Amino acid sequence: MILTTFVMMLSFPVFTLKGDGGSSSSRPARPDCVRASEQCLKEYSCSTKYRTMRQCVAGRESNFSAVTGSEAQGECRSAIEAMKQSTLNNCRCRRGMKKEKNCLRIFWSIFQSLQGNDLLEYSPYEQVNSRLSDIFRLAPIITVEPASTKENNCLNAAKACNLNDTCKKYRSAYITPCTSRVSASEVCNKRKCHKALRQFFDKHFKITSEFAR
Repeated sequence: MILTTFVMMLSFPVFTLKGDGGSSSSRPARPDCVRASEQCLKEYSCSTKYRTMRQCVAGRESNFSAVTGSEAQGECRSAIEAMKQSTLNNCRCRRGMKKEKNCLRIFWSIFQSLQGNDLLEYSPYEQVNSRLSDIFRLAPIITVEPASTKENNCLNAAKACNLNDTCKKYRSAYITPCTSRVSASEVCNKRKCHKALRQFFDKHFKITSEFAR
């Protein structure tokens, strides 16, 4: 039944929804973060600003006195503004790409520096606009299988994590910072919680590869 439906969908014409900027498929693909990082490091100006920005972020998180002076703060602002105009600020990753884990690390380090605690609004992955993505997006609409037969992927992932000691260990690492109230109005320290979540999802790729063995 599923195979038949899939074949039928392959024969359907693909319709593209147009927005203010025209067809979404006409948007140029964003550079992946690995290549963007390599390109930046080859350029003296970009690599200098990038290193300065990382030093500023590291100093800010540790309250290092080097970034408290007005001159140093000016250099930090200049570096951050310069990086916002670089290809690194617009880079993304692709699922299953070569060096995917390295790409994700670069993405999170860049966006932690440029976006601060607003990371949850961003996805590290490039949005896929292809015929197959449209087919799988429409699959739940076209198929007529009862809803009761559909699997809950989140529940399955949670069950799998409970059966894996490594996954449970990494999962417990974000529970404390994300549930420890810091004040009457704040449920948790957002910066620490986001950092712990990023580390968990970074380790998730290693965990899922162990499940497949």
